[in-house]
Amino acid sequence: MKKTLSLILAIVMAFGVCAAAFAADGTNVVVTISDKGSLVVVNQTVSVTDVDKDGSITINDALYCAHEEFYEGGAAKGYESTVTTGEYAGISLVKLWGDTNKGSLGYYVNDAMSYSLADPVKAGDSVYAFSYKDADKFSDNYAFFDKKTAEADSYSELELTLSKIGFDANWAPVNLPVEGAEILVNGKGTGVKTDKNGKATVTVTAVGNCVISAASPDGSIITPPACSVNAKLNVVNIITYYFNYIINLIKGIFTK
Repeated sequence: MKKTLSLILAIVMAFGVCAAAFAADGTNVVVTISDKGSLVVVNQTVSVTDVDKDGSITINDALYCAHEEFYEGGAAKGYESTVTTGEYAGISLVKLWGDTNKGSLGYYVNDAMSYSLADPVKAGDSVYAFSYKDADKFSDNYAFFDKKTAEADSYSELELTLSKIGFDANWAPVNLPVEGAEILVNGKGTGVKTDKNGKATVTVTAVGNCVISAASPDGSIITPPACSVNAKLNVVNIITYYFNYIINLIKGIFTK
């Protein structure tokens, strides 16, 4: 009997040690932050621990840890949240990326609306926080691609679909296509715009890691979406691309 109890106790202690080690290592969450229309953190994997000691890993913890890692001066200078009570009890975002932005701040998890910074997140979740470009009327629409990451050969085509969060007649959130947004690669315009279904096909001319985003369509504001692309060197694609470019250039000269 004593041997059995000792064995059970040993198993329980071992489990506790493993759980503590896991908590110390943190939960890996993917974080993106945009500051008034500019991406400042893009799809970065952040090891998140229970910073606020509430017993769970939350959006608040994820954003705090992201600022600790990526903001100059850490979370102490760049991030602030506050506990709220009453009808809207929870945790509210006060400062993001070093700016209160007149309280015009927002956040989404896995491209869906959240209630509070106290909402839990799990390993692999995607947290996107942003400060509104329109800090007075909150007219920015949260926008996102159908892909957060992609693998591609250099000078190959990549198709993306851009959507935004809107509301139906009953004010329930719905996903809507974004038309007329120009696709950006590493912040530079490509001339390619999304169609009425939000789709666009862009040639990834970069080699290595690059970020695909999109500019706001005329007459509206969207948060900058982000797709991190690892473009592998493909010499054949590069030669073919520039060969076709030269041929089209010559054709253009002789058709004038």
